[in-house]
Amino acid sequence: MLFYPFKSQFLKTALNRNQVAENLVDQTFLSDAEFKRTNDQPRLFYGEVSSQDFTLETIAQNKALVNFCTGEIRGSENEIYVLIQLGAWQHRRIFLLFVLLILACFVFLINHLVLFKAIYPQTIPAWLLLMTLVALFTTLYTKARSFQRSKASTIAHFCTLWKAEPVTKNQVPLIFR
Repeated sequence: MLFYPFKSQFLKTALNRNQVAENLVDQTFLSDAEFKRTNDQPRLFYGEVSSQDFTLETIAQNKALVNFCTGEIRGSENEIYVLIQLGAWQHRRIFLLFVLLILACFVFLINHLVLFKAIYPQTIPAWLLLMTLVALFTTLYTKARSFQRSKASTIAHFCTLWKAEPVTKNQVPLIFR
């Protein structure tokens, strides 16, 4: 969907759970490590990483990556499935809030137009409502467009990082879904 800036993707890798986490730690400023850099390797993310899951926010300016990524490292031994959830916002509730605000503004604007039997706003508050509607819609469209452009490169980055391949949900064993 064009305006839905979230995607879940399974990746299958032959690395073990600890190797997946170590590869990710090398590219992350860890929030629980008090922002200390241990080497001169460029950092792409800020967040938390463990051998079970991770929560990341992109801080790289020179690479097209989505803004937020959370994930779970599932599997056993050398058959690891990583579920990554990419998003333009950290939580889906922010997206829902934008959609609800757009719908509310639209309903109030339509109500105003019907009440005044007009094709354009007749009062200053109605014009402000229209401007708010345009600003909210523009913000949502810009975030969604940016997300759609960087989604494929983010998945490719994680595939390269973990020597993984994208798989569908049906290809993942039921116990690891």
